[in-house]
Order: sequence, then structure tokens, then C-alpha cells
Amino acid sequence: MKRKLTTASAAWLLAGAAAASPTIEHEVGRAAYDNALQAYMCVNYEKALHLFLENAQKGHALSQYMVGVMLSDGQGQEEDDRQAFEWIRRAAQQEVADAQFALAGMYQKGEGVERDDAQALYWYELALRGGYRLAKDGIDSVVATLAPERVAEVRRLVAEQLAQRAR
Repeated sequence: MKRKLTTASAAWLLAGAAAASPTIEHEVGRAAYDNALQAYMCVNYEKALHLFLENAQKGHALSQYMVGVMLSDGQGQEEDDRQAFEWIRRAAQQEVADAQFALAGMYQKGEGVERDDAQALYWYELALRGGYRLAKDGIDSVVATLAPERVAEVRRLVAEQLAQRAR
């Protein structure tokens, strides 16, 4: 089976990220996420996808990301790049750096969405600023395909997004 996203490492990394959630809603979401993650790590993909999906539909970002990863890899059901893209996009918009990096890669490769190097650059930049160091390689590869004025425009949009978040 072809793996597009590194699912096992994503799950292990996100297990630690889920522990940082401070609110009651996040605690409930974290408990559901932990249950889904346990099923995932036991290779019970159908159960894991069902549990992640329930939690993702309630807005839990890490669960949204895992639904996208599983759909991209065909774990728990048939591979569905379009739906994977939508779930990963939702998580990326909630500032999950892993999701931002994955979304950038999907834009760069045209997986589940029309190829768009400017969008890829935007999401790689956000992922890098969110601590995802490997995004630097993606940035370098995408910048080489874009006109300098387009790169500057995307970076201006990223700066605006970050300034808005800081408020």
C-alpha cells in the first residue's frame, strides 16, 4: 500500500500534542482522540476512523488531521484524496503544523486538489512558523517554481495571517 502521509509517526507526534489542550471541550476531545489513537495503534483502522471522524465532526483539529491522513492512505475505507484534502485543510486552518505541512504537499502534488504552488508556499510558510522544520525544504522547492513577485505576495499574506492571529 502506498503511503502518502507518514501516519504512524503523525499519530505518535500528535499524541503528545493532544495533551496540551487546556479547556473542558478540549479535554473531552482529547479523551475521544486518545481512544481513536489507541484503536489506530492497534491497527483497527475501521474503528479508529469511525472514532476520529466522530471527534473531527465536533471540530477537534487533531482528529480532523488524522481523518485526512487515514483517508489519504486508504486506512479504514477506500482512499479518497478529495475528502482527505478537506479534513486536512480544516485541521490546517486550526493551526496544526503537521496538517499545514501535509496540506502544502497536497497542493504541491495536486493530490485531492488542483496543483497550486502559491498555496503550497503559503501553507509551507505557516507550517515552518508553527515549528515544522521540514517545511523549509518544501519552501525551497516551491519558491523555485514561482515568480519573485508571487513569492513576495504569498509571504505578505502569511505575515498578515500571523499578525491577525497575534491579536
